[in-house]
Amino acid sequence: MSAIWVVHVATYFFFLAYGLTLPVLPLYLHALGVAPGWVGWVVALMPLAGILLRPWGGWAADGWSRKWPTVIGMALGSAAGVFYLGPFGAVLFGRFLQGAAMALFAPSSLAITSDLAPEGRVGTVMGTRNLLIGLGVMSGSALGGVLADGLGFSGVFLAVVGVQAVFVPVLLRLSETLTRPVRRRWWEGFAQVVRIRPILAATVANMGFAAVFALIQTFYPLLLAEAGYSAAWVGAFLGFYSLVSVLFRLPAGRLADRVAAGRVALWGFVGASVGLGVLWAFPVPPWAFAAALVMGAGAGFYLPANIVAVTKAAPLELRGSAFSLFTASWDLGGLIGPPLGGVLVAGFGVGVVLPLAVLLALGVTLLYVRLTAPKPRVGLR
Repeated sequence: MSAIWVVHVATYFFFLAYGLTLPVLPLYLHALGVAPGWVGWVVALMPLAGILLRPWGGWAADGWSRKWPTVIGMALGSAAGVFYLGPFGAVLFGRFLQGAAMALFAPSSLAITSDLAPEGRVGTVMGTRNLLIGLGVMSGSALGGVLADGLGFSGVFLAVVGVQAVFVPVLLRLSETLTRPVRRRWWEGFAQVVRIRPILAATVANMGFAAVFALIQTFYPLLLAEAGYSAAWVGAFLGFYSLVSVLFRLPAGRLADRVAAGRVALWGFVGASVGLGVLWAFPVPPWAFAAALVMGAGAGFYLPANIVAVTKAAPLELRGSAFSLFTASWDLGGLIGPPLGGVLVAGFGVGVVLPLAVLLALGVTLLYVRLTAPKPRVGLR
């Protein structure tokens, strides 16, 4: 198996483990007696860890190694599953540890993939990677709900341990792709790439939609539970959304090789916003799956297109920092969405989540249009 496919397959299982926790963790916290208003804050521990550690992850990928942060991130993700099996305090630490794993694995594995991608096929390679991420989250989400109903929460968290631990020795066999480490202070790479407008636009928009979907992933399970639906229905909804998303990712990546990546991303943002509006109008199955169809199609367009935009705009020596900044947008969004939802849910109930998600999505889409608009030329008359 080629090195790029080793990274692809490892990425699939890393995100499968992440997907296993999506439909289960809010229900598990509820079973532990955590009030709905506080669930969002617990869920936000993962992106908080990511925000704190992403700059170091990018610095390590540019100045130390592409391989070792990938290996360590996979190992930490496996260890997080062990702590999820413990008491509430251990669960909190496990959630933080899962964020640390993401902070190391995501930017370094992206940097390896970009190093290995053939010239002219960046969109196709990144589309394939993004497809596998979506497949991992999708299959993990669907499997998580089934495992929780059949084997209990402990069965889910043991699966989180196993599917990542098996890949640690596999990743250790990878060759190093960082040939010329760049020595700089940990924050300097971020400071340079944030000034590159396509990277800034992709990062800000990705952050906004990450907040929207983190809001949905955290509180939509509680909305369905209040309506009498089981964990399997929650997993089916999230799994179907992910399935639709991944079906669009590879063609979207190829399209981004031929059309401006920013234009493809904008189509995705509009589609995701429309899908969220449909979910607001029809919040429970079976019509909720129509909303998941449109939401998934939108996400399938904007996710790989954003990555292609960052890849093409980032200088080679700053790819680790660029991907670290970009993937930090997932953490920032995850840190914003659930706590904001928790505050409003505590005051108005879970029904407030869907209109809030629609308003946020529309606002982010308009901001993206503003950031990608050509600067007006200033000249003498």
